[in-house]
Amino acid sequence: MPYYSFGVFVIPLTEAFGWNVGQVTVGSSFMILGTAFTAPVVGVLIERFGARRVCLTSFATLAAGFALLTQMSGAIALFWAAWLLMSLVGGGTTPVIWTRSVSLWFDKGRGLALGLALAGSGLSGVLAPPLITKAIHSWGWQGGYLVVCAFILMIAMPLIAWLFKEHPQSQASEHAEPATRASHAHVAAPLTGMTPAEAVRNLQFWKIAVGFFLVSGVIGGLIINLVKLLVETGLDRVAAAGIASVMGLAVIVGRIGIGFLLDRLAAPVVACAILLLCALGCYALTMKALPIWALSLCVVALGLGAAAEVDLVAYLTGRYLGMKAYGKIYGLQLSTFYLGAAFGPAAIGYSFNHFKSYGPALHFAVAALVFGAVVIATLGRPPDFNRQPTRLASVHPSA
Repeated sequence: MPYYSFGVFVIPLTEAFGWNVGQVTVGSSFMILGTAFTAPVVGVLIERFGARRVCLTSFATLAAGFALLTQMSGAIALFWAAWLLMSLVGGGTTPVIWTRSVSLWFDKGRGLALGLALAGSGLSGVLAPPLITKAIHSWGWQGGYLVVCAFILMIAMPLIAWLFKEHPQSQASEHAEPATRASHAHVAAPLTGMTPAEAVRNLQFWKIAVGFFLVSGVIGGLIINLVKLLVETGLDRVAAAGIASVMGLAVIVGRIGIGFLLDRLAAPVVACAILLLCALGCYALTMKALPIWALSLCVVALGLGAAAEVDLVAYLTGRYLGMKAYGKIYGLQLSTFYLGAAFGPAAIGYSFNHFKSYGPALHFAVAALVFGAVVIATLGRPPDFNRQPTRLASVHPSA
């Protein structure tokens, strides 16, 4: 919800404090940058303390951060620092938590399971822009931040506390003592795959990281700037927020649909198709005087790209690098992903300040999406870790 609602605050904050668009969008860069730093740490914490405990702690501190945002007095540096701090303490609310837990519970239907789990964020894309726009209209930008705070405290935290059930192996770290691992043997077979050291020496690891670095930057940047971008086409804020909310529906449908396809088609094929469709939507946004229906289709294409990126990184990490150290490896992947997403909003915001148009940024987005599609297309077939001999067997052939 903080991510999908950030763009709604851009215009109110520029009006309240005299900041420009680029300065405000830097806040979202700090929000994502902090998450990039914490992602590997969260992977370690959830293996030691459990995903549920880490998640609830992060939600509580994040809610406190939104309450404190209402006390801003106009210092842009404090605005940036607040978002950086919130992203650091809120690292336990990121996809590292959800994708690791779902991937442990599901194997054959993992694509659809991940899609269903992560589709929830699409609800924020639907609800956040119009809901918070109304809150800001009624109570100012402070009221908007309090709505996000209330959502975390009254909806997110109770649901997690009540319904989140962890897999029995969720705290069985790869560094656990042999006796500890043995105690889990009756629950499930040992997890297979690469260690973090093996993963970073693997070409597929870097293809996934590089392929989605620019993709996350342009998609994240366009989402943060979307309301402002649509206003620049001639729409008023309410209409722009309404069209922006269409993206949330695309994220919901896209994540479920893409997950369904991942269980039936090669993941690189699905990734290429979605990224190229998103590139087409970005190119269409460079055209002038588009009707409402055409703008909505462009936003749908962008929403499908947003639906695919996190899901695909999670799915590809599990399939190509394995589940043995998934939390740590996915944390590293997510760090690279978030670094791209961190620089995207500010780069697009300052590009608008310089060119007085989103046109150049949209053209760069098209190139980045096509590049990402080409890189992911070269991944090849994923390895079958279940058929690979373990290190123990190679040392003791008679075992």
